Amino acid sequence: MKRFWGYVFGFFVACGWFSVIIDWQQFSDPDVYYHAEIAKLVLAHGPVHVFPWLDLTLLGTHYADLHFLFHIVLIPFVSVFGIFRGGHIAAVVLSALLLVGFYECLRRLQIRWPLVWTALLACAQPFLVRTLLGKATPLALLLYVVGLTVFWKRRPWLVGVIACLFALTHGGWPYLVGSCVLLAFADVLYVHIVLSKTWGTAFRDALWWCVLGAGIGALSGLVLHPNFPNDFLFSWTQIVTIGLGTPFEHVQLGNEWLPVGFGPLAASFATWLMLALLGLLGLFLAPRRPIQHAHARLLTALGWILAVLLALTLKSRRNVEYLAPVVVLWTATLWSLVDVSRFIQEVKIQFSSVHRVWGVSALVVVSALFFVSVGRGPWEAWKAFRVPGYTATMYQDAMQPISARAAPGDRVFHSSWDEFPVLFALDDRLRYISGLDPTFLYVASSTLSDQVRDVTWGVTTSTQEATWSLIHDQLDSKFVFVTKKSHPKFYDLIASDPRYIVLFDATDTASFEVSAGKSE
Repeated sequence: MKRFWGYVFGFFVACGWFSVIIDWQQFSDPDVYYHAEIAKLVLAHGPVHVFPWLDLTLLGTHYADLHFLFHIVLIPFVSVFGIFRGGHIAAVVLSALLLVGFYECLRRLQIRWPLVWTALLACAQPFLVRTLLGKATPLALLLYVVGLTVFWKRRPWLVGVIACLFALTHGGWPYLVGSCVLLAFADVLYVHIVLSKTWGTAFRDALWWCVLGAGIGALSGLVLHPNFPNDFLFSWTQIVTIGLGTPFEHVQLGNEWLPVGFGPLAASFATWLMLALLGLLGLFLAPRRPIQHAHARLLTALGWILAVLLALTLKSRRNVEYLAPVVVLWTATLWSLVDVSRFIQEVKIQFSSVHRVWGVSALVVVSALFFVSVGRGPWEAWKAFRVPGYTATMYQDAMQPISARAAPGDRVFHSSWDEFPVLFALDDRLRYISGLDPTFLYVASSTLSDQVRDVTWGVTTSTQEATWSLIHDQLDSKFVFVTKKSHPKFYDLIASDPRYIVLFDATDTASFEVSAGKSE
């Protein structure tokens, strides 16, 4: 009972911490509006099987709600607090649950000082930025970390349950299945090479039942999904087409899909690099005796996952959300192999051979760098959430005259795919052009995708007639919505053509009604 109340206390402390970091006046990612609106639709009508709002894209023909269980979880938040405030509260609550769950996983894995590692994770900038966006990330990471833990504890049926829930909650379920496979093979290598067991013994005692549980669980989740079998095709598009074979030359992608340089990535993990280097030094100078093979096996197995996730993150920065907890797990496991008291004594011995002033200075500098890097994480995350983002009233004034005139099913031609979630939440009676990811339009029709890109982004010189032909003749759009600062050429093209009737025109946004085709 005492432990239960400790978890309750920790949960509320985490909620308070995340409440300070997050910006309650805006969202950094527009997808929050999509998730909240889908949660409302699920509550009102049950699972969403078709997606007429983006009928021109892959979502219009093969829609799958890959975040189905997340949307179920989101329903009470949106119902009670509304889309805007409910999205913020859900982000804080789910992130706090993730932190408590991470602590419990460390404890179950018998990692020393689990509270310290959990607190340091809560200060990691990549972790804070990704989990507090208001999306399914914290719920997915909770399932991922718990899945790895029960896998390592040899609970195949629990692994299957977690994998099933993961497949129903988030499109990132292959991360868990793939990590389970890596853990199993890495453990085979450890048993054969380090413990000197035969290959036959190593393979016979491996975690194959848990791997099978993960695979069957994920497959069961996909089959039980309300959008089966569309979820298979949709997952393939999101993982392979978008994640691995991203058509950069054809679409303007969100930042999360772009590569990240090694320098910025190392800077964001500076705390963990220092801890890892010190831990490796401690493992060399003062390993715990006798060797803790349980932790050593976990360390080497996690190392394989760490290497793969690092490579994936350098390819696409969104993978950092999985990299962050694995980095912490690996570092915490490393330090569990170090005899800290003896390590400190060894360091003192080394310092004794150096001039006292130099030794003290080195200690002060290293300590200062460490604490600065720890404090820098929350500060950088706090600043990141306060870059101008998506407010509660964004696009509202420009959309009001459209909603007042539009009939259900009318199409709005808008200037960018990332505007869709907000427009969708403002009026779910209408159809739009592209959204959630531009690749969904590209997969459905590369020709149309290129045409929309050229017109809205001014990639090529577009004439009024070519633009009219696309918007009016080809797509039968009744209205046009433009974010002026991001798409000035497109706005000038529309505003200068009398066939588009101005409904609203302000500093940031403008909306137009498409006339019957005759100049006024």
